[in-house]
Parts: sequence; C-alpha cells; structure tokens
Amino acid sequence: MSPPSRPLLYAVIAVPLAFLGLPLYVYLPARYAELPAVGLALAGGVLLAARLLDLLTDPLVGLVADRWRDRVRPVWIIAAGASLMGAGAWWLFQPPATAGALYLFACVSATYLGWTLMAVPYYALGAELGAAGRDRRGQTWIAAWREAGMIAGTLLALVLPALSAGDALAASATGLVWLLPLAVAAAFMLPAHVLPAAHPQADWGLRAMWRATSRAARELIGIHLLNALAAGTAATLFVIYARDVIGLDDRGGGLLLLAYFVAALAALPAWVVVARRIGNVRTWQVAMLVAAAAFVPAALLGEGQVVAFAAVCVFTGATLGADIALPAAVQGHIVGHESRAHARPRGGALFGLWGMASKLALALAAGITLPLLALLTAPPFGWQRAAVVPWLYAGLPVVIKLAAVLLLQRSSLHGMNLSEPEGKSEVSDETPTIVDTARGSAGNGGV
Repeated sequence: MSPPSRPLLYAVIAVPLAFLGLPLYVYLPARYAELPAVGLALAGGVLLAARLLDLLTDPLVGLVADRWRDRVRPVWIIAAGASLMGAGAWWLFQPPATAGALYLFACVSATYLGWTLMAVPYYALGAELGAAGRDRRGQTWIAAWREAGMIAGTLLALVLPALSAGDALAASATGLVWLLPLAVAAAFMLPAHVLPAAHPQADWGLRAMWRATSRAARELIGIHLLNALAAGTAATLFVIYARDVIGLDDRGGGLLLLAYFVAALAALPAWVVVARRIGNVRTWQVAMLVAAAAFVPAALLGEGQVVAFAAVCVFTGATLGADIALPAAVQGHIVGHESRAHARPRGGALFGLWGMASKLALALAAGITLPLLALLTAPPFGWQRAAVVPWLYAGLPVVIKLAAVLLLQRSSLHGMNLSEPEGKSEVSDETPTIVDTARGSAGNGGV
C-alpha cells in the first residue's frame, strides 16, 4: 500500500465515530424523555450515570492498548469496539414503547464502551502514522485527514435524518450499521508495520497520570471542559428548543443543523487568517466571544421565527471550526512538550484525560439541563415550558462559555511557546500550524 493512501483510510475510520454523536446527544434525550416509563428527569439522570461510568474507560482502554500492543494489533480492538457500538446503538436508537431506565442504561453504556474501544486506539494509531511519515508535517497532516473524516461523518448524520421520511433515530441506526463495516475494513487495510514496539512504561493510575500533567495541560483540559459543557448544553436542548419554541419537526431541525456545519466549513479560512496573525490561543478566545454574542438572540425567539433561528445557527456555526481545531492544535503542541520532558510518549495519557473531560462535559450537560427543565416546569414553580427552554438553551451556554473565556485569559497558555515544530525543542518560524494544514489540503485537492 502506498503511503499517500494511508491518510484516506485513516479518515474513513473517523466517519462512524463522528456520525454517532449527533443522534446520541441531540435526538436521543428528547426521544427517551417522551417514553412513559422514563420521562424527562429520569432520562437525564440515567444518561448522566452512564456517562460518569464511561469516564474511566478512556485512560483504562489506553493503558490496556499500550501494554498489549505487541500482542494485539489496535485494529482488532477497533473491530471489537465497532461490533459493540453497532449493536448497542441499534437497540438504543429504536427503543420499544415499554423501554425503561434499565434498557436505556444498558444500551447507552454498551454504545459508549464500543465507541471508546474504537476511538482510543484510533487516535493512538494516528500518532504512529504521523510519526512514521517522512514529512515533519506528518502529525498535522494525519490530524487534518482525521478532522475531514469527522466532518464527513457529522454531515452524513445531518443529511440522513433530513432526507428520511421516517424516524431520525431509526435512520441514524441504519446509517451506522452500514458505516461501521467500512471503517473496520479500512482499519485492517492499514499496514501493521507502521506500529513501533511498545515503550516500557510505569504502572500509572489516574492520580499519577494527573500529577505528571503540566500546569498548561491542566488549564487547557479545564477550559476545554467548560467549553464542551456549553456546547453540550445547547446540543441536549436543541431538539426540544426547535420543536417547542420555534415549532420545527425533526426534518426542519436537521436542515438547520446542516446549515450550522456548512457555515463552519465556509468560515474556516477566515479563522486560519486570524490564527496566523494573532495566534491559536487568542483566536480561540475571539471565536468563543463571537459564539456567545451570536447565541444570545436565541433566548428571545418564539414560535415561527425560523429565519431568525437559522441566522443564529449560521453565525454560531461560523465559529465552530476555530472552536474545535484550535484547542486540538494547542493540545498537540503540549503533547510534544510533555513527551520530550518525560522522555516517553505522553499522548495516550493526555488524550485519555482530554477524553474524560469531554465525556464529563456531555454527562453534566444532560444530567443538569434535563432535570432542571423538569424542575422549573413542574410544581411548585410551574413555569411554561416555552418560556423556560429558551433561557436554558441560550442563556446557560453563554454564561458557561464566557467563564471559559475568562479562564483562558488568565491561563498560562498565552505565555507559552505553542509554535514548536514536531520533534524539536527549539523555537522555529517553520512550525506546522493550522495554516500549513489548510494550505497542504488545498494544494492536494483534498479536504
């Protein structure tokens, strides 16, 4: 297999990983909240419990995969995860009318575990593929292809329910069943000899992993947690807001989400220019401020104001590229710093902690917003649902995102050198950044 085909195969694996996110976090909470045996508050509590249990799997799977790497190829772990994720999601997305809390917990836990078994070895494999490249842009180039696969998976998750005349979750289940075998096939087509021998590592626990993490990495993980919590809160309430406040069905909501991601792609070149001039950290800060300002009007909208809500989706979507790519770029530089400082690979540990923060944010989003909505709309408060949802959907994420902006402003990330080329410790003006990635993609007619 020629090296140029490896990034494409690697990107294919990302498609179902991203595809799962939209139905799982956007459509699923509203569906189970409508079931008589579950309800709004119980659905949020069950999703929170399952996600809290899932928090531990990222570092544990990473440690197991590292230790067994000489005996078990990562692609076999990816294949096992794909099987578990596919089975769990199939039952999760198509619950019977009598499904209860135990059904939800079992299916969502299996889906979470399968996703983790796929994702952790997948990210580690990407680091190895990037390191095996002859070009010093290898890590950045592989990451760019991975993000292309993620975007493709997200767009597919948006388009399928929008084009389907039936249930959005059922359409998502069918799409996932088709995508997972393709991802597994792509994983097995990647060459095994790319993987180097495992590095001897100490017996690290979660506490030791955290103690060995630098201040900058801890700050970035904390800011990422808040930023992801803001996004997760809005995602959890999107379907409820679109349906109960604006008056849209699943198809209309899917089209607006599609506009959101298209705006993200269209605006990315502008963020590239800004990042080149003021740096990744400051650009990320600006993007969060713009997103918060653009989201405020959603708290004031009402039934039938589809055009206004579409404008909110487009303007907030325009910040998404910066909000996702720039923190990941900063994290990649920190991984390089720490790997050299510890004289051993640190990517697995930091990706594990990053994954824990992401999952905790999504768990808190579902576990706080849905029970809070149920509390405020029930006695003794008894507020109208259409009056409460806009402020939870728009107001709460804005407050959380502004807190993330404040923490980023006070962090040590502004004073760090985050422009080191991979594999070097000296400062260089030839650092591969998001700008270089975009140029390389355009020059090769790719993503």
